[in-house]
Amino acid sequence: MARRSGQALLETLLVLLVLCLMLFGFLQAALAIGGRDILHHAASRAARARAVGFNEWMAEKAARVAAIPVSGRLLSDGIGYDAAEDGDLAAFERARIPEYLASENHARAAYVLDYSEWERGSFRFSEHGPMLAGEGALSYGVRQDAPLDMPFAPILFPWADLDEEGVPRVPVEAFGAAGDHSGLYLE
Repeated sequence: MARRSGQALLETLLVLLVLCLMLFGFLQAALAIGGRDILHHAASRAARARAVGFNEWMAEKAARVAAIPVSGRLLSDGIGYDAAEDGDLAAFERARIPEYLASENHARAAYVLDYSEWERGSFRFSEHGPMLAGEGALSYGVRQDAPLDMPFAPILFPWADLDEEGVPRVPVEAFGAAGDHSGLYLE
């Protein structure tokens, strides 16, 4: 009798292990798909910024602000956020976004808002001209080396590359396009 209960326990553990692997795999895939959708939005915001005549730096800032949900944790060193005093992080971030968008250079922007994925260079931006996007359109690409945060990620995604800290990451790319209306706004 004891032998059979041990066998049932072992079979239950194996089934639970497989179910956990599947659950974590589905959750990680859902995070990657959600991150890709956020990056599509970020690329569209950057393309729209360029389409109405803003420079590349403004387009990059627009993309970064739109990608805040997948930008990692806020680096509070140097920007004046103290969780004990300030409390609501979302309200703090929302208040800083207009100042971030008004920043004139990278140093000032990093002083206003900075996130862990921005600092490590995980985001890459690229602008494509009319030949790739179609006549009269601007296309903008955003790429992020997205971290795999779920347990068992190296088992479930063996093709993921390890970064310098040993975190598995997969590339996620998104593109956005907008009609080039800068001629209407700039003369």
